[in-house]
This record gives sequence, structure tokens and C-alpha cells, in this order.
Amino acid sequence: MGCLKARCLLGGLALLCAACATLAEAETGGENLPNAGAGPFRALRPDEVGNLRSAPNVLVDDETFPRDPALLDADGDPSTPDVFGYFAITPNDGMTEPDPSALPRAIVRYGAQDGRSFDRSPTTVLVPEEAWEGSTMGAPAAIRVGAEVFLYYTAEGGIGLARSDDGLTFVRVSGPILGPDPNGWEGGQVPASPGVVRLDDGSFRMFYEVAGDGSEKRIGEARSDDGVAWQRVGDAPVLAPRMDVNLEDPFYDGVAVFAPFPVLGKSAEGRSILRVYYGGRDALGRMSIGLAARYDPASGALERAATPVFGGSLGPSEPCVEVRPGYSLLFVTQLEGRTKSEQIPAIAAAVSPADAVLPAPFRP
Repeated sequence: MGCLKARCLLGGLALLCAACATLAEAETGGENLPNAGAGPFRALRPDEVGNLRSAPNVLVDDETFPRDPALLDADGDPSTPDVFGYFAITPNDGMTEPDPSALPRAIVRYGAQDGRSFDRSPTTVLVPEEAWEGSTMGAPAAIRVGAEVFLYYTAEGGIGLARSDDGLTFVRVSGPILGPDPNGWEGGQVPASPGVVRLDDGSFRMFYEVAGDGSEKRIGEARSDDGVAWQRVGDAPVLAPRMDVNLEDPFYDGVAVFAPFPVLGKSAEGRSILRVYYGGRDALGRMSIGLAARYDPASGALERAATPVFGGSLGPSEPCVEVRPGYSLLFVTQLEGRTKSEQIPAIAAAVSPADAVLPAPFRP
């Protein structure tokens, strides 16, 4: 597992350093601020996972390969553990051999009564239907907006949005809400893997990945007043690979950054902090989960952590963080295990802080 060792201020924002475990708000002369729950994350133990799941994997299906987790508090009350999880899958028709490398073609919803150990069967909520969507659909992101659930997703032509009153029956917004931009830094590449957060002023921010040359991926940012109509922010990526080629000690995100997931939090002084978790790939091909942040949620540069918040040999990606009173849960897509039969996508979970006590796991 990767290790988040500390946070030090760079350019007015607290970052990770090697000597402390708190956020230092030197910009205002404040005291060190706690960062409990931001990371690092440790994998869940067997006694913390229920519903006949095998820790740290909280969702595995060797026929449809659920991936790309997007969690939503089931009742809007963070003190209760129930969640809904939206995932991309590759539906299996029973006629062909399941292929874990095939593109996802549907988004499904699973429930988890304990907030992490998902049900044994899902409900399909979206499949490709529009011409712009092509034959693939995945990388969901879900947020509550008033009485509705907004479900963002990736398709062949860009990023789409569907809306629902009950979280099960969705109605699409026409066309992609964020398609390719041929004139800017993205060079006409199709935006993908959205992560969306609503800020204190009611506006929205979207972070999304854009492919570059070769295996390079970068992260862009867009803003919206209503979560439906979006405008890109800036004339460059908000986060890019550090392009390090030092194979002896490469940056964990030196080749690619992708799959962003934003979280709005509060410091001990009540100041909003925007944290963006993301997947990173280094020069040796290893993947881990990184963290970048800024004190002004609406604008400014993201300052990244010096070390990842979660790593390992199973290639974690597509982070989703669920913040609860006293702890946070990290969900990632990674390989089920190390054996040949386990080389399929699985949803694994981890917790921060390491000594957090979770609600009792669900036992059917």
C-alpha cells in the first residue's frame, strides 16, 4: 500500500511531507489542521467485510466485471451506513465467454446496507441508446441535487448526464454535456471519467480525464451553475503527469493522471478544502491512487501529494471516496488477486484513518 506521510504548505495549500500528519495553514498563520480521513488508506480486513464477500474485495462478478465505483448515500444522512453504488459492467449474454478486457456497456446499481459489502445482484439503470453514446458506457459519477440524482457517465462521444427522482429510473439530458474540444489543449480528444462535486455556493465543478500522446492522460476541469450546462476552466490541464523518467525512484504519477474524484471537505477552522483523488501511473507501469488539493474550491492550482494515498501490486484505479463521521472509505477498481484466475476487475475497499472502527458488516 502507498503511504501518505505528511502535509506541508506549497503555494498557500497544505501538502504531504515527510514529517507531519496534519494540514498546515501557514497562509493564514493558523495552527496545524487535522487531516483525519483524507489518507493514507489501509485495505479492509476480513472482519470488516460482510455479505459473503472476501476482503478487501467488496464486489466481484466473474461474468459482468463490475468496475468504476460511484457511491451515493442512500438516505442523505452520513451517520447511517446504507449506500447505493453505481458501477460499469460488461453484460454477458450467456452465449460467449465473459471477457474482462471488453469495454463496459451498461451501468448498474448495487446496494450495501453496511456501506461497503455490496448485494449479490444489481439493477440495470442505463445502457447505450443514443447515437452519440455508441456501444460503450461506463465510469459513472453520482451526486444528489435537491430531490434528484444526477448520474454522469462516459460514452464514445463524451460525457453524458441522466437524471432520476428515485435513483433507479433515469431520463437522459440530450446529447453529451461535455464533448470533444478541437480548439483547446485537449486537441479534440474525447473527455472521459467524470468526477463531479457541488461547492458551497451551489455551483458545480467537474474533473475529467483526457487522453494525450501514447499512454499519457491528463485531467481537465469544467464549471456549471446547474450541473447540466458546462464550461471548461482554463487553457491547460488542471493536473498533468510529472513526466519523470527516473526509473530508480519515479514519481507515482509521472506518466499519466486519470479518473479524478473530487471531495469537498472542511478544515478544523471551518474552511472549505477541495480534495481531488485520482489514478496515477509511473514510469514502470505501476498504478496507485494520488491526492491533490486546494484551499479555494472554486479556482486555483491543485497541489499534489508527494506520495500516494493507496497503492499495491493489483493496479488500483478509478477512486471513489465516501466520507463518514470519523472515517472515510476508499473504493477502487483493481485486480481481484494475484493468481491467473483472479486477473479480473474487482472493487476493493480501504479505510482512513487506519484505526477507524467501522459499523458491523452486514451478515445475510
